[in-house]
Order: sequence, then C-alpha cells, then structure tokens
Amino acid sequence: MTGAARILTGLCDFNVGVFAALAGVLMVDSVNREGYIARRFKRILPTYALWSIIYIASIAAFDLLFDGGKINPIFKTTEFWLKAVFLGAGGVHLWFLICLFYAQILLSEPLRRIHNWLVATLAIVAGGIMIWLSIANSGWFYFYPLRLAAFLTTGYGLGIVLKQTSIFHLPKIGNGILWLMIAGVAVLHLALMDIIPGFARDWLVVGVVVIAFYNLKLQGRGAKVAAFLGATSMGVFLIHPLVTRGLSVILYRFTKPPYSAWVVLGEWVVAWLLALVATVVLHKHQWTKKMV
Repeated sequence: MTGAARILTGLCDFNVGVFAALAGVLMVDSVNREGYIARRFKRILPTYALWSIIYIASIAAFDLLFDGGKINPIFKTTEFWLKAVFLGAGGVHLWFLICLFYAQILLSEPLRRIHNWLVATLAIVAGGIMIWLSIANSGWFYFYPLRLAAFLTTGYGLGIVLKQTSIFHLPKIGNGILWLMIAGVAVLHLALMDIIPGFARDWLVVGVVVIAFYNLKLQGRGAKVAAFLGATSMGVFLIHPLVTRGLSVILYRFTKPPYSAWVVLGEWVVAWLLALVATVVLHKHQWTKKMV
C-alpha cells in the first residue's frame, strides 16, 4: 500500500468511530424518553430490511448482467441468509447499522443511569478500555460490536459532560477556528498512525471532533453545515457502497486492473458525490425520507 493510500484509508476509517460517538451524543436527550427502544426498532429495522433487499437484488443483477450471467451460489446457502438477517452481511456496510442498533438497545438502560459529569467521565474511560480490549483480540471483525459500544459509550459520556458543564462550551470561537481544530485532529490522527493502533487512535481524538461539531451547530452558518451533514450522513453511508459497486463494474468493463491510485480515488469521490445527490433527492420527498 502506498503512503497516499495509507493516509486516505486512515482518514476514511476514522468515520466509524466518529459516527458511533455522535450517535452516543444524540442518545443523551433521547434515551430517557418514554418508548426509546420501541422508537429505535421503528426507526432502524424498516430501513435495514429495505436496504438489505435493495442490496441483495442489486448484487444479483450485477452478477447476471456483468459477472458471467450466473447467480452467485452464496445466495443458496443458509449461512448467507442468516448473516443477512442478523449481521447485515446481505448488503455492504449494513453490518455497521445493525451492530450499532444492537449496541444502542443493549446500552440504553445502563446509559440512562448516567446523569452527572463525573460518572460521564468514567464512561469515557470505560470506552477507552473497551477499545483496547477489542484490539487485544486477533478476531477483530467479531469485536466490532464491542468497538461500536466503546465509541457509543464515549460519545454519551462526552454528551453529558458538554450538557452539564460550561467549560467545554466555546461560543466565542468562530467557525474557522473550529474547522482548524478538526483539521488539526486529522493531522494528529495521521501522525500517530505508526505509533498507536487505529481504533485506539480514533478514540483519543474523537472527543475533539465531537466538541467541535457540538459548538459548530450552535453558530450561524455552521448550524446549516452541521444540519446538512447530519441529515445526509446516514443516506450517503447506505447508498455509496451500491454506487461504488456499480462504478467498479463499469470501470472493469472498459479497462482492466491494476488501476492507478488516482483512478481508484476518483472512483470513490464520484461515488460519494453521486450518493450525496441521491440522498438529497430522497430526503426531499416525505415518502422516501425515512429510507435515508
């Protein structure tokens, strides 16, 4: 892997921890409301089921049209369908959505009892311990739920601290400085790449990003940026793997690998932009808004 590829991969992987931590922050104002678990089921499971169907049908269509004209034999196995239903393996990246859902349901009752900044600080530390426990085991994929729980707990703790103490509120800092804070975190994240394992590195710096966006959403035009990112992030996350797969198939039809790093990067950028456009369009219509 080239140096540029390592940097891009490191930055892209960072979104997993940030997304789960922000989900934890958002739980602060919702976990104590009546019917939280029921609302999670109602919000997540229909989206998960719908996109699972879309992904499986799309992958089968790609196989028929471009990959030899035969249905992948994996569709005939019980293991595939069990994973598709319970682990999100039927659609690319849906494992993250369903594992985060599991983590929110399992942690909702313990987190409900965290009310003050001291206990919240202990929750942040507990998140770090869970991260290191997950890294210590070689079966890393099966410990992803533990890592998501770690970031979720960390985010919840940060949310309580931000809500109950004024020391972290930065109303006098402009949006420019907040964006510089985020850029500084990205540089620090990359600088520690060969020193600290990936998810532990994410945990060390995720708090700065959460604090920055927490304040960004409260300030002028920054509020619109934060609202737009929040409204479209899940949609882009769900749609972009499908677009990327389609672009990969088309690219392979016209030119064979190996591809240059710029071609691969261009493919991902185009996929992200197309996914963003699709998300914005779906988000504008009431009957498709819940899909993203």
